[in-house]
Amino acid sequence: MISYLAIMSVSIPSSSESQISGSLALRVERAVAQWICTGELSAGQKLTEQELADRLGVSRGPVREALRALADVGLIQIEQNRGASVRKIGLEEPIEIHDVYSVLEELATRSAVRLLSGTQIEELTALVESMDGAAEAEDLDRYYALNLNFHQRVAEGSGNRRLLSIYNRLLNELHLFRRFGLMQRGEMQRSNHEHRRILEKIAAGDPEGAAEAMRNHTSERRRKMLLRSDKFDPKSH
Repeated sequence: MISYLAIMSVSIPSSSESQISGSLALRVERAVAQWICTGELSAGQKLTEQELADRLGVSRGPVREALRALADVGLIQIEQNRGASVRKIGLEEPIEIHDVYSVLEELATRSAVRLLSGTQIEELTALVESMDGAAEAEDLDRYYALNLNFHQRVAEGSGNRRLLSIYNRLLNELHLFRRFGLMQRGEMQRSNHEHRRILEKIAAGDPEGAAEAMRNHTSERRRKMLLRSDKFDPKSH
């Protein structure tokens, strides 16, 4: 499971049979979430219980449970008489999501400056350096994963569990759209320059400076989303 997906855990009852069923459902949930995140399952693609069950070697029961959980976190949609499919979103909805998400990121960054340990700051530094390598290699998939990991760790560093819960829900929805803004040549390098600025302010213990750097970063991200809205292809994420 890719940790930045922040998929909600499935409640597993205590009986042995239920534990097995719940564990299988969680395995299906994580597998399907990862396929969506990596683009193996594209926006709007229909999901059938039997095909997923055959692919993962489980019965349809755990698949049905997993699909309900994925619908709860916004990655798929289930329609009566039409079944399940990967959520497909246009521009208006992700802009709304992004605006709320960005406010949470700014708040989380301001709070994290006061709470992050030296070790945690070193981990953020390592992520930024790894993103430099991914950008140089033009490895979008690796950069995308590292990028979300950076933002996730800052959010977790806020120590605000309610904020993190809402943030994770919005992340699950926003990531269906978000990668598109990094696909153009040079965008990964520019994005990571902004990450370095955020990190510098965090390391300097400057809450307001870090929050401002994050706000500048998210404002630029929003601008790119709007600038390229006419070229957006949901299948490309």
